[in-house]
Amino acid sequence: MQYLISFLLSGCGALLLFASQPAFAIEKAVLQLKWSHAYQFAGYYAALEMGYYKAAGLDVEIKPLKPGQDVLQEVLSGNAQFGLGTSSLLIARQDGAPVVVLAAIFQHSPYVLIARQFKPDQSIHDLAGRPILLRRLSDELLVYLRREKIPESGIRRSVPGMNTVEELMRGSVDAISGYISNEPYQLKNAGFDYQIYSPRSADIDLYGDNLFTSEAVLKKSPERVARFREASIQGWEYVLNHPQEAIELVQKYAPNESTQKITFEMNQINPLIRSDLVAVGYMNEGRWRHAVEIYREAGALNANFDLKGFIYNPNPKKDLSWLYGSLALTLFALFIIAGIVFYIVRLNRRLNASLSQVTHLANHDPLTGLPNRTLFLDRLEQAILRATRDQTRFALLFIDLDRFKSINDHYGHLVGDEVLIACCKRMLSSVRGSDSVGRIGGDEFVVLLDHVGDTAGVLDTAKKILAAIQLPINTEGLNLSLSASIGVALFPDDKQDDEGLLKCADLAMYEAKQSGRNAIFFYSEAIAKSMH
Repeated sequence: MQYLISFLLSGCGALLLFASQPAFAIEKAVLQLKWSHAYQFAGYYAALEMGYYKAAGLDVEIKPLKPGQDVLQEVLSGNAQFGLGTSSLLIARQDGAPVVVLAAIFQHSPYVLIARQFKPDQSIHDLAGRPILLRRLSDELLVYLRREKIPESGIRRSVPGMNTVEELMRGSVDAISGYISNEPYQLKNAGFDYQIYSPRSADIDLYGDNLFTSEAVLKKSPERVARFREASIQGWEYVLNHPQEAIELVQKYAPNESTQKITFEMNQINPLIRSDLVAVGYMNEGRWRHAVEIYREAGALNANFDLKGFIYNPNPKKDLSWLYGSLALTLFALFIIAGIVFYIVRLNRRLNASLSQVTHLANHDPLTGLPNRTLFLDRLEQAILRATRDQTRFALLFIDLDRFKSINDHYGHLVGDEVLIACCKRMLSSVRGSDSVGRIGGDEFVVLLDHVGDTAGVLDTAKKILAAIQLPINTEGLNLSLSASIGVALFPDDKQDDEGLLKCADLAMYEAKQSGRNAIFFYSEAIAKSMH
């Protein structure tokens, strides 16, 4: 509200005083990359090639990092005005480097632990006592290992120039720190079997590839910083919406990289940005405080470290001192604005009253009130992380109502909606309070059964759901009966990612349909082969 009033004051004052903002002249700026050209910098290539920087009045040079150079020093020395760094910029800030983080391009850190696969049912706890090679600034992985009770006696530190992938493949170490889009591609091409462990499974979730500048640059040219940040975000929004063009852009800057490798990098990095949940570049102070706690746990930050001045504010308060130039006109403007503010306050009360409803509608099915596909996939992803961390199992049920279309066709959509609502209530009453039920399609439902033991318990719950759906439904003077086909997938038995697990359950459901409907099928490799 305060920002809106300030904006209105500025707008009215500008009209009254006939002020106009002069066009900005073209300014030079240098962006220092973390290393050589790669897909993880695609947004900046797009901002340059699509003219976003030029439209912002900027002549930008994108510089890859040369051997012996350091991104932080390039920015602090003035050789570059902007750079890219990990969340370890916090450590640099504590050490006296006046850095300011402008935007978090990756909502999740790309750093992972990559281990040699030495047995089928391997977990991170099997690394206890084995040699682990960590790069510099791998504090989040160090805390991850500590939380998983992995002894630090086996941890080694790499030296500059060391090829950690070769060390892993040679057997000198059993695990290395890695970048989700880099080392896995090398190992995959070499036919080397490996396992990836993410710190996120231990509630260590840091920002990655943060765009930053120095306090000196921000103080000298705050408008240039704001324009550079906005144009860079526009570039990232472009590549996320134009994947094929993004690959071609990267190849222009990295001509020796294959399309296959760039595509692999894109598929690994884009999910880290999470543009489906938040705006590109979004930062939350609470997330940065979480990062501070992680680095403190690693012993890299002092207890009295303060975030003040570290996080850039893209929406600073307006300077209203110029309004004092014409008191009479200002008072008149305030009179007009008072009426507008009164209207906005009333409107704001109504909006606040319905805010929770809007948020609910964005994540839930409007007919049944169940979580929609977006919210359910988020819960599924969290269940995977939780089960991986706790070494537990869960089941995913894909439920499709049999011949539901004929009910809609014969009795109309109003009756069909009543049938869906009744089935929804019956599913909810058939599962535990800790389980989740969602609607992801017209007559398609999914159920997540958390912390399951053997398949017998899962089968019992599936039968309970099937029996509940088969009970007659009385609506609009009709007595309707229908059945369902249920496919079941288990984690981690079948797949270890959300989309893969959902596909397995879908294939099993389809097999239940093919068998004559009103049946329950568990996913198996035989089912997968029969679908090809």
